[in-house]
Amino acid sequence: MLKALILSSVVAVASGQTVVSFEVASIKPSPPAMLGSGFRLPGGGRFEATHVTVKDMVAFAYDVRDFYVSGGPSWASTDRYEILAKTDEGATRLQMREMLKLLLADRFKLVVRHETKQATVYRLLVGRSNPKLKQSAGTSGFLKFVSRGHIEGDGVTMSGLASYLQTLLGQVVQDQTGLMANYDFSLNWTPDEGQAGKPGAGAAPRNPDDDSAASIFTALQEQLGLKLESSKGPVDNLAIEHVEKPSEN
Repeated sequence: MLKALILSSVVAVASGQTVVSFEVASIKPSPPAMLGSGFRLPGGGRFEATHVTVKDMVAFAYDVRDFYVSGGPSWASTDRYEILAKTDEGATRLQMREMLKLLLADRFKLVVRHETKQATVYRLLVGRSNPKLKQSAGTSGFLKFVSRGHIEGDGVTMSGLASYLQTLLGQVVQDQTGLMANYDFSLNWTPDEGQAGKPGAGAAPRNPDDDSAASIFTALQEQLGLKLESSKGPVDNLAIEHVEKPSEN
């Protein structure tokens, strides 16, 4: 087990702002059988990361999706860690991200660089017919995962739907529908293997009586009157140049 690391309140410059590092932070490997992963800021200046990889940490620290992070050794995508850290109670989410950058540089010797790559970019557009969307009376912006391949939107914007599709497909999705309201909708499709583990994977199994076999692309057109068009375009990417496993203390 990795012992807790006590960090001094080192002042550093990150993103043009003065940032103070975590006052106290512990890093240890996750139990192999642990389920679930993610980041929590429960308040009181606490930061928690559960069952996350180095690539997960880089994505969170730099506020990008995980598919925008490339490079590094294979263990950076497979080895998982637990982090518990503490800082000033008034620290913001942005400051926490900057502190995580400092922690990664200090404990994992992380070095990253920005690079532009050509990648598939999807545009979310209105189809040939009118959109099959119900304008919402509210603005909750809630997306419910009913089962794998079945989501329901409650007051969701098209940019919110595009954001979900981006995570589902692992590709950039740009909202170009021109629809600015909040909408209620239901969407059913048959996930392919490439979407395994994406949002909704932990939801209830798909109803076996549902005979819908539509792909996400077909479902968007037939059920919502929307479409996804793909093209190649420049995408800003974070490349891991150097990283080391944290040493035991």
